[in-house]
Amino acid sequence: MGAGAGWDGWGDLPARADVIVVGAGHNGLACAAYLARAGRSVVVVEARDTVGGCASTVDAIGARVNICNCDHTMILASGIVDELELGAYGLRYLDVDPMGIAIGWGDEPAFVQWRSTERTIDGLARTDPAVAAAYRRYLDVALPAARLVQAIQSARPSAVAIASRAARHRLQGAATVLGWARRSLLDVLGSFGLPPWLVAAACTNGPAVWGLGPDAPGSGLGALGFAMRHLIGVGRPVGGSGALPAALAACVRDHGGVLVTGAPVAGVKVRDGHAVGVRLADGRHLAAPTVVTATDPRAVLVDWLDGVPAAARLHARWAAAPPVDGYESKLDAVVTGIPRLRAIDAIPADVLPAPARHTPTIAISPTPAEQVTAVAARHGGQVSDPPMFLLNTPSALDPSLRPGGDAHLLSLEVLWTPYALPGGWADPTRAWSWLRRLGSLGDPGALLASVRDWRVMTPPDYERDFTMPRGYAPSFPGGVVAALLGRQRELSRYRTPVTGLYLTGAGTFPGAGVWGASGRNTADVILAARRPTR
Repeated sequence: MGAGAGWDGWGDLPARADVIVVGAGHNGLACAAYLARAGRSVVVVEARDTVGGCASTVDAIGARVNICNCDHTMILASGIVDELELGAYGLRYLDVDPMGIAIGWGDEPAFVQWRSTERTIDGLARTDPAVAAAYRRYLDVALPAARLVQAIQSARPSAVAIASRAARHRLQGAATVLGWARRSLLDVLGSFGLPPWLVAAACTNGPAVWGLGPDAPGSGLGALGFAMRHLIGVGRPVGGSGALPAALAACVRDHGGVLVTGAPVAGVKVRDGHAVGVRLADGRHLAAPTVVTATDPRAVLVDWLDGVPAAARLHARWAAAPPVDGYESKLDAVVTGIPRLRAIDAIPADVLPAPARHTPTIAISPTPAEQVTAVAARHGGQVSDPPMFLLNTPSALDPSLRPGGDAHLLSLEVLWTPYALPGGWADPTRAWSWLRRLGSLGDPGALLASVRDWRVMTPPDYERDFTMPRGYAPSFPGGVVAALLGRQRELSRYRTPVTGLYLTGAGTFPGAGVWGASGRNTADVILAARRPTR
């Protein structure tokens, strides 16, 4: 069977397995791959007909379309690709360099970030030597902190483990991480003398994705984003983001694991405080003494553990917290020409050569003041205006994604588009207006005339197609500091009060993004427990 194929022989499934993994996103698949490689019998159960979740690449509008942005960063530093030998299953990465470009809606300068810190600083110096000097001061402080965070987030968290890694780094960066976790992005980056247009770019690529404005306490950790990219780089899998979960699925199967798609899970079965399997939506049951849920932790803890005595306190705490609404949308279009933006065309060729102008993601940001205003507007059900865009043309770097002929694939992520939009999302002119706004940064008529086909995914679409309640993609709250302090231990240590029931996925440490570390960490916890099969 291919990576997206289901299991056709229910009667041939094992009567029981050592582990059931619920959800075949890249974290669930990574967890399953490590467990299967360690000799555990593993069954992965996925509600959709294909694996990959939000890291998928799907057929739509006559093209191969990434469900989310196609840039991968942290997975490149995690070691997972090499440890699981995913190259043997067809995974190959293309380097993205420059790693990103940032522009504004006004006359702000363009920022080009290269993997090389010196090349980045040289480009900034062409705009303003004082900004280049400020960026160098920022990197002097941020790089040690980013190295420490990278080391901590690549391993199973505990207070002892985090302290040990900090000691091995001679505590370099520890004070910075703890300090920035309490401050705002505006405060942190402003303290180095970085201008508002760089703060805006940092927010759009970081805290805005988390749902925070640049003035929010705790958003200061988003200041590590620039430094982290310099350390790790940015890559894209050949064939689209979905090549990663496809390789992970092939690895699971190669080590004896079974993948079952098109099989929604309705709940976990618990007996005497122990997990004993899962119940499918169609009434069938699968038995295992260990169950890993790579889904929304709130749905598991509130819906599935309702009435389970062992989890009563945890259930009550989560049930008392209100659900969170999704706030991201994505528009994809097949276009007959790559969009030309005035701010990009104005960058000198010796700063940004022509072949590199369309390969990275372009962040298009409102000013920090406008982003602060947009926070309140989002809570009132309004779309950020000016919008926050993450624009890329994946087919410019990866010809395998070209829809055919002279066409290209355009991808536009739009931040802070609320689930509960007044009047709803049925009116297609709302999404089409984003293309008009994008066109206003270049030749509006040329962009709109180039659109051959298009589609949009809004928060209600993600709820319907990806079983994401209210369209919200959960992410681990609080980052490294929350993990250090053991806040919400079910998310940072992956265990629940139900013996044998574990959590993984973007809602657990280290958080959202194409990473896989949560899946690997959860597998490590399970293997370390050496719990015998019941």
